[in-house]
Amino acid sequence: MKQTTKLALSLGMIGVFVILAIVALVVGIVPQEGLDLVGGVSVVLEAPPGTSAGVMEKTVDNIRSRVDALGVGEAQIGRLGSNDVQVEVPGLGHGTTFQAPSGKWCGRTNDGKLLGCSFETQAAAETAIQQEGQTRLLSIIGQTARLEEREVIGQAPAGTKVTACPSYLAKDPKCNDPKYVTCPLSQLDATSGPCSQATLSKQNVLYLGNTQNQQNCTSFDSCPRNSLGPVQVTGDAISKSTAVYNTQPSSGNPAGWQINFSLTGAGSATFCSVSTQLQGKQLAIVLDRNAVTAPVIQSPICSGSGQITGNFSESQAKDLALVLNQGALPVDLKRLNVETVSPTLGKQSLHQGLIAGLVGLILLMLYLAFYYRLLGVVTWFGMSIWALFALAFVAVLGRTISYRLSLAGIAGIIVSMGITADSYIVFYERLKDEVRHGKTLRVAVQPAFRRAWRTIVAADIVTATAAAVLYVVSIGSVRGFALTLGFCTALDLFVVYFFKRPTVFLVARSAKLSDLKGFGLRSGVAQEHVPTAVPAPVAGASE
Repeated sequence: MKQTTKLALSLGMIGVFVILAIVALVVGIVPQEGLDLVGGVSVVLEAPPGTSAGVMEKTVDNIRSRVDALGVGEAQIGRLGSNDVQVEVPGLGHGTTFQAPSGKWCGRTNDGKLLGCSFETQAAAETAIQQEGQTRLLSIIGQTARLEEREVIGQAPAGTKVTACPSYLAKDPKCNDPKYVTCPLSQLDATSGPCSQATLSKQNVLYLGNTQNQQNCTSFDSCPRNSLGPVQVTGDAISKSTAVYNTQPSSGNPAGWQINFSLTGAGSATFCSVSTQLQGKQLAIVLDRNAVTAPVIQSPICSGSGQITGNFSESQAKDLALVLNQGALPVDLKRLNVETVSPTLGKQSLHQGLIAGLVGLILLMLYLAFYYRLLGVVTWFGMSIWALFALAFVAVLGRTISYRLSLAGIAGIIVSMGITADSYIVFYERLKDEVRHGKTLRVAVQPAFRRAWRTIVAADIVTATAAAVLYVVSIGSVRGFALTLGFCTALDLFVVYFFKRPTVFLVARSAKLSDLKGFGLRSGVAQEHVPTAVPAPVAGASE
């Protein structure tokens, strides 16, 4: 009875997980689709003429690191020609539109952000969704993202002439008018002169930016003016940064999202000196001439790590941590083109692929039911539970690390589906071997599973290890394939041990299910008994 109770508890635990997975899918935690399935935003960036191939490769690597830090997003990043870089990120620029009771249209991005319900037409709402996605991408990799930290001297009144505009206000006419800015955007790419990066880093500047709420300004006139001193710290001083939610508030460190950062060896010494000098003052974090935030230095930071606190939302904290984590790009990049792209894989092709997979799965299930009878039905339930868990896992990854399921990821799931089916067959064939040698079903299941389990674990570890290596050394959609293959293979071990093992054990203990005519457990493993070998008589021997 004790063993039966343990088996029942194992199945009960699986039942709880099944319910949780179903609830998660019902409430809207569903897999996020990749670029080839849902489309996204594409940006083309141009490096200065004459940029070497090595610098271009480093630039591509840095941009890829920023995007990959969002998770395995199935982004496509690469060089176009000698001096251009193209970045395509899925999901951005797409969403849903619906009509409000007032008759106007609402727009909501794929990540759930409501853009308002004041759009006159559906097309206007769709345009706003596209613009929001483009802005989101540019805030991470589309800008030059030259990271600077400058002392905050004070605030200037509205209408004061500024040094230069942030890149996201490039379309505002005043940002290119010498009446309003000292350095129009067209002059900021100069390698020398009063508007070069080297010159601006050594002098006081007046930059725009909402440092209080960490939100981009909507126009030149609506932006606060921040008077800032020379550059004190650059992006290469920070080695790692992470956005975390502080659940243990203290004086000067309230609850909410914050950025924890670590410094390099040289950066630690610089930051210690700067933070000691500016204790009690504000140090502005400036990205591409945009004053993002201005935390107060509460105490000298000489331990090699620190925190940036403020009124951050989750997305703001994560975006800032991403750029801090990756530092500045090796070169200043100019945007040539930003657009919303359609799915690269047509719906018809996707449907045909899913139908082909479904037909193959049905044929497999029918074969297992014909060959193993009741054990085939156990396989149906086991693989259905495995598929539900895999789907829920992909959905959770989409919410936590922005993983997006592409056709390559689907291929990883389908391949692991075959591995899962093999695990069932290995057990059933071991069970057949035990029965053939004269053991009863109740006795045979334990040694059969013990022998099969060693084989299943060895095979799944080999596959999972190969997937882990592939994930580490690959990029792009191949990483998505490796991730789904590795996890779904590991998931096979969980379902086999906690569902298939107790289910078959309990079926073997039921005489009714074992002897069910034409379909029971006995008919599924029926084999001719192999008689025990009897030694042959020796010639000339007497009895």
